[in-house]
Amino acid sequence: MTDLVPRTPSGRRCPARSAHPLPACRQPACSISAPRFALRAVWLTVAALCVLLAVAVPHARAQDATAAATASPAADSLVSAPPAGDPPAEPSPAVRPESGVPVLRISVDNGPTHFQVRALRRFAEDVRQRLAGRLRVEVYDSASLYRDRDVLQALNLGRVEMALPGTWVLHSVVPDCGVFMLPAFYGAPARASLAVADGPPGRIIDSRIERNLRVAVLGRWLQLGHANLYLVDHAVRRHEDLAGLRIRVAGGPANELRLAAMGARPLVVPWPDLPHWLQGGNLDGLMTTHETAVSGQLWRYGVSHVFEDHAYFAMYVPLINRAFWERLPEDMRSVLRSAWEDHVDEARAHAAEAQTEAREALRAQGLVFAVPDDAVLRRWRERLRLGERDVVDFVGVDPTLYEIAKTAAWQAEQSPPK
Repeated sequence: MTDLVPRTPSGRRCPARSAHPLPACRQPACSISAPRFALRAVWLTVAALCVLLAVAVPHARAQDATAAATASPAADSLVSAPPAGDPPAEPSPAVRPESGVPVLRISVDNGPTHFQVRALRRFAEDVRQRLAGRLRVEVYDSASLYRDRDVLQALNLGRVEMALPGTWVLHSVVPDCGVFMLPAFYGAPARASLAVADGPPGRIIDSRIERNLRVAVLGRWLQLGHANLYLVDHAVRRHEDLAGLRIRVAGGPANELRLAAMGARPLVVPWPDLPHWLQGGNLDGLMTTHETAVSGQLWRYGVSHVFEDHAYFAMYVPLINRAFWERLPEDMRSVLRSAWEDHVDEARAHAAEAQTEAREALRAQGLVFAVPDDAVLRRWRERLRLGERDVVDFVGVDPTLYEIAKTAAWQAEQSPPK
């Protein structure tokens, strides 16, 4: 075994530090004159520092005086610098010094070609036209401002004005957002989750998001799509084939509990670390969506099979920092809400199309699909619901909200698809 602690060569060890001191020291470095030599060295060092300070301080003061004389008036601002280690906060958007026009910065994790980002750019352009120079809207994609895992804190602190975190991200601070990952939604069609998000249960969740995060929910949620299982060299054709497989999840205790109930071994692995885990043979698969699998080119890391079980339906929630929102005049708030509502249905349609196209792209890359039929998914849903009360308590979802959501989802599932 390699010893990582550096060792001093035995021939140079000072007897004073040795476990077995020698009777007489023969090393000049450890002779009796060492203290006198060390004291002389200290005095020389102090003298050198004094000379250095005598030269440097007047020079530094002269530089400061020159800078003060040439500084612009803005340099005399009374605003203090942010604490060390904190990300720098932008000026308040309502008092931007360069124009006085409020700026709505939208931070998202996805890249510029993602359907979510394209939808946001259409929304931003619409708002610019409607408000005619009264509000600047800027979309920052690819986590160029904040990653989704950090954006909730940034929103709360006012360091960004708008973001669209996923329900799986919001669950950590608003447990009720995890309702869509509970047993009643396993294998259910998209319309079941959308009926809950657009109906009374969704408005209850909105109010709790606003209370917990000091934000305003702009309107209806955007959809991402169904999460499925993507396997490395494992032909999973039925649920029983998942036994013992190590499956990566992005988070959410409900996801972990569901996979464990199917016999799998769930592991939370950050997305940037995923290629290393897959290539190192430390994972047998992961839970994500078709679109994400394509954008991440998962086939390059050995993913070869898909078990399309529609584990849960993922959505994005549009949030605006409350302080920014309350500073805007009522007519501007009305324009933002109206513009958002006008784009939601189109954005949802594009999201569904993107997932369908991604599915075909995965097939074109040679991935093999196994699709459980509806009867099998319903049987597994009922099996998972045997312990749903314990799961609801563990996940932290309000039991009353879950009952309301469950009824709304069941009614939507029974209705014919639009």
